[in-house]
Parts: sequence; structure tokens; C-alpha cells
Amino acid sequence: MPLHDVVVVGGGPAGCYAAGLLARHGVDVLVVEEHSTIGEPVDCSGVVGAETFDVLALQSLPVLGTIRELTLISPSQIPVKFSPPAPLAFVVDRAAFDQAIARRAGAAGVQFRTGARATDLTISDCWASVDIDEQGAVESVKARVVILAGGPRYRLQQKLGMGRPSAFLRTAQVEVRSSGLEETQVYLGEGVAPGSFAWVVPFRRNGVGHARIGVSSKQVAGPFLQRFVDRFKETGAVEAVTAPPRSWVIPLTSLRRTYADRVLAVGDAAGQTKPTTGGGLFYGLLGAAAAAETVMDGLGKSRFDAATLKGYEARWRARLGREIKTGGFFRRLFEHLKDSEIDDLFRIVRSNGILPAVTSKARFDWHKDVILLALKHPSLGQIFLKGLTR
Repeated sequence: MPLHDVVVVGGGPAGCYAAGLLARHGVDVLVVEEHSTIGEPVDCSGVVGAETFDVLALQSLPVLGTIRELTLISPSQIPVKFSPPAPLAFVVDRAAFDQAIARRAGAAGVQFRTGARATDLTISDCWASVDIDEQGAVESVKARVVILAGGPRYRLQQKLGMGRPSAFLRTAQVEVRSSGLEETQVYLGEGVAPGSFAWVVPFRRNGVGHARIGVSSKQVAGPFLQRFVDRFKETGAVEAVTAPPRSWVIPLTSLRRTYADRVLAVGDAAGQTKPTTGGGLFYGLLGAAAAAETVMDGLGKSRFDAATLKGYEARWRARLGREIKTGGFFRRLFEHLKDSEIDDLFRIVRSNGILPAVTSKARFDWHKDVILLALKHPSLGQIFLKGLTR
């Protein structure tokens, strides 16, 4: 039975980032990825915050587009445009993005097994044993520590008493060839995306206009996506669908705890996402960095029990806890607002000079300051109070 220092279950950005950080310190790391190709299939809008590039030092990665402005559109089509002084985010080829992180991890010495699915996990006093199914052949691999980074799947976490998220978003997206879709837009309203939002993210591929059109919802998202895309087909803005729709789920809350004896969970596997939008890439990377630091501490002490690994939870919550708590509270308020009340919010933001203040605080991956500004504003706060009373 092969023995590694660390086995990472899941070859997405969080898993590969943690693996690469550890391998650069001489740690023997194996990444187990169920799909045959890292980064595929793509279950993401492909919008990456500017700060993510700084964390990863991936500034040289080609981007398909830059989001410099963002227009929010209310249920009755009231627009509010945010134009911050610096770019909010970039549109990337997400498969190529993930593969770049994996290549860097491989260059640091990380081993990969693709097309291999982790089916079970057993913990003993001496190691963790991971059962890996590769084309029907099952093999057990030992590790001192296992990092679960396989996305929103929680069977192993539940087995270890770590729990599962209590709330999820259902998401669907399609890529289209387009003309006339030139700005990034976010649409709100019960008829468009119940309890959440829909989006249009334009970009260019080989000089031709494209867009990713998607919907996230507390309900099944596919029918809402179809109606949303049809709206743009009727205007001629959508010329053709260039890739079949993809659907996935996003955790909106974190696990009860993200550690156990010899096991840590990172990224979507830990519920490390923004409750406001469901975006998890940046938070997952921060969680991965905290996990790598904790594992290095454990290797130095030759201890990997839950009491030792508990420091991981303290690390990532110190960085993200207030953001997640504030964002979760705001989402619960927002989900209880009527469409007419959302329209009222937009009218207030457009009319009383609050937009410049909101724009000055707007950051793609950090929402707490904007939320607190909105909740403390007398007129906006009164509307959100209606959601609280419901």
C-alpha cells in the first residue's frame, strides 16, 4: 500500500494550490482527480477577481475579457451601474486556468492520478487510508493527512462527523455566440432567478463576441436559464449556443467543522464560498493556504489528530469568518424581499448620492463593507428590515 505525506482528493484550484504549497516545502503529495483531464468539465462562470491573480501570481495567464463595469438590473428593469477605478474581475478560460495551477503544482513535485475516484476514507492511529477506484480497479493509498478538495460532495465529511452545508444554490449556465452583449449585467427578480440572480458575462474568443449566460436559484435553475436565454434570442443578441448547458450546485454555508483526525476540507468541500454570490474560487484558495500551513505545523510535530488540525479552522475563519457571517445574514434578508422592495432599493441608490460611496467600497471578493454601508443607511435599512421581520 503506497504511503504519502498528503493525499489531496480533488484536482481543482484549491486542491492543487494546497498541494503545490506543500510540495515546495519538500512534502510528498499525491492529488487524486476523478476526471481524466484537470479543469474539465467546467462548472463555473469563469469570472475571477483581480485579487486572485495576485494570490496565485498568475498575471501572465491570458484572459478573455476584463470586467471594468457592472450593471445591476432590478425586477422592473431599473439599472444601477458600478464603475470602480480599478478592474473588478477578469473573464478566463477556466479549464486553462485550473490547468495552469496544476502544472505549477506538478513542477513543484506533486504527483497526479487522474481518472481516479476516491470512494472511501478510513482513519487509524497511524495513517489515513484512501480507497481509489481507477477504471474499476480499487486500490488503497495511505497518507499522514488527507485534504478533501473534491467540490460540493459531502459523504466522506459526514462519515467523519464534519457535517454538510445547510443551504445550496442551484446553478445553470450556457455559453453563446453573441452580438450586442457588451457589458456585464446582473439581473434580479423572482421571475428571473428566485432567491438569487442571473448574469450575462461578455467576452471575445478569436475576435468573435461570446457571452456566458447563467442563472443561480434556490429552485431548479434549468427552466429559468432557458427563459433567460430566450429573452436574448428574441432580440437577436444571442446568435447561437456554442456549448451545452452545465448545471451544478453551490454551498452557501460552511461545514459544522472543517477538520477531523488526519483530515482537512478546503474550498467547496468545506463550504468556503461567498454567501452573497456563491463564488468560491478566492475563498477556496485562502482556505488551501491555511490548510497547507496547518499541515506543515503537523508535520513538524508529527501530530495529525483533530486537536492539532483544529488550528486550520481558526486560521481560515480569522480571514473569512466575518465576511461569510455578514454575507450569510445579508442573503437571508435579501431572499425575503419582494420584487417591489428590490425596485425601491434601486431607486434609492440611484437618487440620493449613495452610489459613489458604494462604488468606493466595492470589491469583487469582499462584500462586508458594502453590506454594512447599505444596512446602516436609513432608507435602505428600512427596506431590509422588512425582510428581517418576515
